[in-house]
Amino acid sequence: MNKTTIYILLLLILVVTGCSVEKAMQAPDKKNLNIFRAGTARLQLIAEVGTPVTTEYRNGQRVDIFVFKQGMHKELNYLRAAGYGAAFVLTGGISEVLTYPVESEANFPTIAAQVTYDANDSVVSLELLKDGMPMKTDGPKSPSVQETPAASIASPLQQQDTQLQN
Repeated sequence: MNKTTIYILLLLILVVTGCSVEKAMQAPDKKNLNIFRAGTARLQLIAEVGTPVTTEYRNGQRVDIFVFKQGMHKELNYLRAAGYGAAFVLTGGISEVLTYPVESEANFPTIAAQVTYDANDSVVSLELLKDGMPMKTDGPKSPSVQETPAASIASPLQQQDTQLQN
């Protein structure tokens, strides 16, 4: 190999190196989607997912449209970046040939939300879409709802049979 080829290869490596670490650090954070429910204050939504793309008034009610990427927990982004950095150091930069395309193709879902508020700027209704598909919007289960354990679902006769077998 002549010196020109070596210089071109070194320049190419310098251009590509370190990008996967930067991309992992700049990946979107995970948003708390449980905040999207009736009664939530508008300012709480803005604090969690950012400013709305548009705000308008329909039939005297404020309507916000939010669009954001749902990422990973911040700690996982740091962990990925640390792993890419370690791989970079241990392989002398060669790992970027694999890690940069992987990180470039990381596809985080796009969440779109249309939120309607009452006069007090509390959520009245909303519609959530994840990559264009409707999402469940009622939040986590209410603590007052208790699921029936599997053992008590059996009929009394089945329960007696089970007790006799034990």
